[in-house]
Amino acid sequence: MEGAMKTAVRVGLLMAGLTTAACGGRDGTGDNVRKALDQANLQKVGVTVDQDANIVHLTGSVESSGVRTRAQEVAAAAVGTSGQVLNELTIVGLNDETADDLDDQIGDTLEKMVKRDAALTERDIDFTVVNGMVTVKGKVASADEKNRVTQIAKAAPGVKDVANGLEIKSAN
Repeated sequence: MEGAMKTAVRVGLLMAGLTTAACGGRDGTGDNVRKALDQANLQKVGVTVDQDANIVHLTGSVESSGVRTRAQEVAAAAVGTSGQVLNELTIVGLNDETADDLDDQIGDTLEKMVKRDAALTERDIDFTVVNGMVTVKGKVASADEKNRVTQIAKAAPGVKDVANGLEIKSAN
C-alpha cells in the first residue's frame, strides 16, 4: 500500500508539473491545482485562490494526516514558485471546536503583538487564521514593515505557516 501511495504522489507531482507547464500563468493557478489534485485522486480537497496575494488555500476535510500532506505536496508542485499554498485542511475526527478556539487564540495574540509595535499599530493589518495557517492582508508603508509582520506572525505560538499578502503603500 505504501508503495502505491508513493507512486500516486509521484504521478500526481509529475502531472502537476506538466499541467503547470502547459497552462502556465497566474490566471489558471486554481484550475492547475484543481486538475493536479483530481489526477492525484484528491477530489475532496477544496481550492480557493487569492489572486491578489498569490495564495492558494486548500480547504475541507480529509481522512488522515498523510492525505493532508499529499494534498500539500501536489498543490505546491502545481503552484511552483508563482505563489504560496496554505494547507487549511482538517482531519476527520479531530475536534473542530478545539481547532477554532486555538485559531481564535492565535488571532488574538497576533493582534496584540502588532499593537505593541509602535509603527505597525497605525497600519491596516488583518489576520485570518485557519488550522494554524495565518493569512495577512492589509496595507503597510514599507517592505521592512511587511517583513516585520511576517516575523511577528511566525513567532506566535501555534502558527504553522504564514502567507503575507500585505500591500506596500507609501504615505502620500
